[in-house]
Amino acid sequence: MAFIRLLNSIFKKKLSIYLLLAMIPSVVISTVLAQHQVRMEESQYKSKATEYANFHAMNIENFLGETVGRLEMLATFIKLQHKNLNDVEKILRETTGNDPRFSGFYWAGINGDLLISTNPTTNQINVSDRSYFQQALKTKETSVSEPHIGRVTGRFIISIATPIVDQGQVKGVLVASLRLDEIEAAIKSLLKDEMIIVADGTDEIIIKAGSIPTEHLVRSSMKVTRVPWSISASIPIDNDEVFWANFLHNLILFITVTSILFLSAQYYLLKRKIKKENEQTEIHKLELISKLAASTAHEIRNPLTGIKGLVKLLSEEYKDQKAQSYFEVIQTEIDRINSIVSELLVLGKPTAYNFTTYNANDIIAEIEPIILSEANYMNVELITQYHPENLAVSCVKDQLKQVILNLAKNSLQAMPGGGKLSINIEKRANSCKITVADDGVGMQKDQIAQAFIPFYTLKKDGSGLGLTVCKRIIDSYGGNIFIKSAPNEGTQVEITLPLAVE
Repeated sequence: MAFIRLLNSIFKKKLSIYLLLAMIPSVVISTVLAQHQVRMEESQYKSKATEYANFHAMNIENFLGETVGRLEMLATFIKLQHKNLNDVEKILRETTGNDPRFSGFYWAGINGDLLISTNPTTNQINVSDRSYFQQALKTKETSVSEPHIGRVTGRFIISIATPIVDQGQVKGVLVASLRLDEIEAAIKSLLKDEMIIVADGTDEIIIKAGSIPTEHLVRSSMKVTRVPWSISASIPIDNDEVFWANFLHNLILFITVTSILFLSAQYYLLKRKIKKENEQTEIHKLELISKLAASTAHEIRNPLTGIKGLVKLLSEEYKDQKAQSYFEVIQTEIDRINSIVSELLVLGKPTAYNFTTYNANDIIAEIEPIILSEANYMNVELITQYHPENLAVSCVKDQLKQVILNLAKNSLQAMPGGGKLSINIEKRANSCKITVADDGVGMQKDQIAQAFIPFYTLKKDGSGLGLTVCKRIIDSYGGNIFIKSAPNEGTQVEITLPLAVE
């Protein structure tokens, strides 16, 4: 039960972190981006509505302009016949039948009385009170009225008045009734997915073409210059659909990305934690081994000293060759045990040495003859490259010699058939780099990973403490030791030591 509660606690903690770092930011960012997309869509639809409004306004302008032009041409023709009312009436009736835009033509005197009408009338009609008629008399130019109910037809029309001017005097006014349903039909023929509303100067709707939902509309308006009308184009837009479509798309995208990042971070943290735990475990193991090695070494060295002394006495008492050969083997094994004990002592808690500053070139030069002798014996070419500058390092000379000799010995043993051993000293920034390289049998990756573990060895008679002791010494100097190797391509061991401040 306790384990299950622990798992639940860990799960809830991870879930809370996931919600905080992945889900909540994804929802917030997706919402912001979806709202931005809605605004972008509205802006695009607004531009589209503006295009529609402008398009229909231009068409109405062209429609009115063409109509006025047609009426003015008719007025020019009638100007020549205005004295003969019969001829004028004949012309007007013929024109009415040929152009469906006009519901009727009228000839009015300057006092406003309709003298000729293409539509039947029962009473005398006067239009002098109409503002478009007065404006035509005043300006002597064509005037277009606001939409109104015609006195003759009773329809909702627009009246266009063109004065007939002869020698600067208005002789009469030609009035045409323009059908609004024709304008509406012209607008409807050009509709796509928009709704068009035409309003007069008082914002009263004159024409409404197209039918779309009244909710979620984007609207744009344009003015008509020839008449005081405004053209409004409306386009439907479903903001909710745009928002949710973009929100879900962005949410899936961001949750995927943030989840991958979250899992990657969790994997990295877990890997780092495991690495740290392994390092701590190795440190604890090394400390345990160090304590055990130190105590064991002291316990072994005391009786070993007595054994060594007794063997020496026996070797002096028994002089025959057979006994001497036995004593020599015993002495060799005792020396080997003593060497292992010395390594165990180094592996234990390090003694408080007094570090001294030495030139790394000098230390290598002192042990070069020893290495050269072994190399010549094993048919190995030794190449030593010194650095021209004085590379001062703070160390215990004998310990650093022991490290280099140990590495050189390993390299020589890795080249049983001969080869090339190189020792190179370089300066890198504020450090001294010593490289011991060979072209021997090399090492596998798993072998490199375990090279510094105590008692791990590839040699038949090795103790597995050599590289461990080397690493312990280099670490105590604040340096690093690193192995590069590949099977049958040789091994390269790099030692980096901080340069001493002189």
